[in-house]
Amino acid sequence: MKIWLYLACAVWPLSAAAASDPAAWNKILGAVGLTQQALEQQHIAILEGFGPAAEKAGITAGSENVSIRQIRDTHAPKMQIIWEQPVTVPTVAVGQDWTVFAAEKWKNAPVLAGKRTGQGAILWLAAAPGADGFERYPYLLQALSDLGLEFPLRATNLWAFFDSSYRIRADADYLAKRWRQAGVGVLHVAAWHNVEPDPGRDEYLKNLIAACHRNAILVYAWLELPHVSEQFWADHPAWREKTAMGQDAQLDWRKLMNLQNPDCRRAVEKEIGQLLSEFDWDGVNIAELYFESLEGASNPARFTPMNDNVRAEFQRLAGFDPKLLFDPASPYSKDANALHRFLDYRAQLASKMQADWLDSIDQLKKTKPYLDVVLTHIDDRFEPGIRDALARMWRALYR
Repeated sequence: MKIWLYLACAVWPLSAAAASDPAAWNKILGAVGLTQQALEQQHIAILEGFGPAAEKAGITAGSENVSIRQIRDTHAPKMQIIWEQPVTVPTVAVGQDWTVFAAEKWKNAPVLAGKRTGQGAILWLAAAPGADGFERYPYLLQALSDLGLEFPLRATNLWAFFDSSYRIRADADYLAKRWRQAGVGVLHVAAWHNVEPDPGRDEYLKNLIAACHRNAILVYAWLELPHVSEQFWADHPAWREKTAMGQDAQLDWRKLMNLQNPDCRRAVEKEIGQLLSEFDWDGVNIAELYFESLEGASNPARFTPMNDNVRAEFQRLAGFDPKLLFDPASPYSKDANALHRFLDYRAQLASKMQADWLDSIDQLKKTKPYLDVVLTHIDDRFEPGIRDALARMWRALYR
């Protein structure tokens, strides 16, 4: 396969010198292992801007201009793609044999389009991709793939995460085949939807797992503790986690339970055990088992844990109720050392929770010794503030 870069614009709106940056294209193609020598069989022409070459290919510039600041790409139409610096270009008309991959959001003016030819394909860009190759067209390689560009490297062991609540009516065999074609080797399925028995959901999950296995895809139970399930939250209001404001900890989509409560912990362990036994899982992923939130103690409405069990234990250890840290009338609210003492306790508690649940899964593996176990978390090594915000204890647990 061979790729040709044509400078379509000679005068306006880009100068000939600025029309193409070989270094940017080397970055784009190099990201997927492509080199000029590797692309010798099929010709793909890339046109940037406007001019005789673009007109000959079927790109006709209009008399009106459009300022491009935000675009919509067909590969991710809900994704906000905003250019750091706007670029003014003519509006264009493309022929019926062209596919528009991206357009200016408000006027729907094409900015990225392509078409297949007898020998290969043509990809047209209204403006250059940018010095780093990704500033303006994040799905440019997907557009090239749609036009027939084949990549020299192919993965067969990718991991993907799947929430069935969004695709409950989708055909399982269709999805599994598409995932396998995309290189997925392990699928992590949102298992909280199947904590409580439900004939429809359970049948769908069994069919999904079977379809994945037929396509050589392993399926892991993706858990989001302390979130258990919608029904578990509704059935056990007394076991709900609390924020520093004393409210039930329903944060974003997760509804957090108080896993420090022994009765709650035993009930959740029983539910998880039944979930892992009921379905033909290949592994289990304990994901995001820490405390909210990204703002940490600066946002008491999202700060956890502040349940009765945690408050009682910390008061026994430190001599004060941690809720006083968030009471403006209390001297503890202005005591940085007191806050850090609780944050340290909180991080150690998160580490203990992870270790305890890994031990619990190991016990459940007695009946399924082949189950793989994964712990998904946010690494705090490059952002130390994450430790205090989310109570991450990577070093304490894994060093």
